[in-house]
Amino acid sequence: MSTKTLYVYIDESGNFDFSPTGTKHLVLSAVICPRPIESATRILNLKYKRLALGLNTPEFHASHDRYTTREQVLSEISRINSIGAYSTVIDKHALSRTMSNPGIIYQAFGLGLAAHIITNTKFKRVVLVFDKALKSKEEDALFSSLKKELASSGQLFHIYFQNVSKDPNAQIADYLAWTLFVSCERGNQTWISKLPKHLQKYSWLDLGT
Repeated sequence: MSTKTLYVYIDESGNFDFSPTGTKHLVLSAVICPRPIESATRILNLKYKRLALGLNTPEFHASHDRYTTREQVLSEISRINSIGAYSTVIDKHALSRTMSNPGIIYQAFGLGLAAHIITNTKFKRVVLVFDKALKSKEEDALFSSLKKELASSGQLFHIYFQNVSKDPNAQIADYLAWTLFVSCERGNQTWISKLPKHLQKYSWLDLGT
């Protein structure tokens, strides 16, 4: 078994408004980075090139970026051969009232993600970095549930909650989630079609009961 560390960054697209005025879908995506410096460097190189051209780009954020910027970021992501993805789409209108809860949704996603990693990777250490999208009590519950389920996996998991927008790899996760969100929410396939097939894959999360 490899002693190297696998880094996984998680972000979401859509919103946690479960009323009729909220988005119809919520997407959670994880970018799986066995060589995080390699993937981060490609995104940082694009940032520095833009700064040299007089384009003020503190960070990349798909829902706020302009058309040309999105094209450039997705072009860079599509060239990163080392990364993988794990994405889930939730139909919020199909959720029961008890399941319409950010903490419950993140727990279900986190457990599915961890199971995917355990089944498909041979890394001894795994670092999971979640976006700061939850309240402190929800973070604590997610941390506890994941730690409990993963205790006997044979892999060492470190779990963090950070402002992921500041990390280049997390910006990749943001783009993966957003392209999938606009595909499901608006039927717009323009952006997701720019990604390689293995980064387009997703599953539906059924929390209707």
